Amino acid sequence: MMDPGIPAGTGGISVALWNHVYGARRGILALFSGSRPRPGSRELFQTRTEYFGWPAERERARGWIDREAKTGRETYHCTHLLSARRRVKKNAAQVSALWVDGDGAKATGSLPEPTAVVLSSPGREQYYWGLTRAVEPGFAETLNRRLAIAMGGDRSGWDLTQPLRPPGTPNLKYADAPTVSLVRLADERHDPAELDRLLPPLPEESSGTAAVRSRRPKTLEPVSELSRLSGRMRNLIRHGNRGEYPSRSEADMAACVAMFGAGYGEAEVWSVMTAPNNGISEKFLEKGRDGERYLALTIGKAEALARASTRRRPGEKVYVSRKAVISVD
Repeated sequence: MMDPGIPAGTGGISVALWNHVYGARRGILALFSGSRPRPGSRELFQTRTEYFGWPAERERARGWIDREAKTGRETYHCTHLLSARRRVKKNAAQVSALWVDGDGAKATGSLPEPTAVVLSSPGREQYYWGLTRAVEPGFAETLNRRLAIAMGGDRSGWDLTQPLRPPGTPNLKYADAPTVSLVRLADERHDPAELDRLLPPLPEESSGTAAVRSRRPKTLEPVSELSRLSGRMRNLIRHGNRGEYPSRSEADMAACVAMFGAGYGEAEVWSVMTAPNNGISEKFLEKGRDGERYLALTIGKAEALARASTRRRPGEKVYVSRKAVISVD
């Protein structure tokens, strides 16, 4: 249901997201548009960028997005404000919200809950995490990258100057031009210091590659006892992904995180994930020689996520305030 405080029309929904992402900080909002020659093409032609003072010119920015979208052009906004009228990293202003382009990956499990979610096309979300205070651009970019690695998101969808789609506009990359929609907008904020503490470290910040990439034990003993797991997770391991998760990769990650969280060791996780009689081993077996590398990355990330989640105090919330949740159709 559309919140009555959000103006109707394409730009009205965009402004609702911008208010959440940019807040009351002053800066320059960069908007970008281009013509796509045909659905499926990765190229944009006749591109142009417009800059607007934020928040004073938000209505002008809203009108520009409306007009560009109505003329059949792809539209994008910069995920943070700028200090000068050129969309380059050195002009990045302080950041009030983090972002990751999921590109099919989901912000689920032990990850902090996004405060805004944009459905850019069916099955593909763009995530935002509002912050309790603005942070320096470099620190924000690092947190973005750690979020993206933890969720297996777009490898290039977390950096500074990233253009993402404003809600309410058509996605012309597809022949049926689905409308980009704002599916979650919550009046919540995450403490950046808590996010820094909770998120798994970057690979180069860990104590060697073993902290990120697991190593298959030389000998694996069958694991016959899985009673520490929930019935739902035991069924997932026995039968494999039967639609509970959008992809087998996400199902594999969920199973590994659950096992580490329940106290199973690395060797036991490897044993379960590679046992041919377990349906969860389907993707590992299908990959053949590449299966071990795939599981090494999956198990390594899962262990890091499980370690991060155990650092939370009982009942701890990552965000510090919650006023309302706005649902937008």
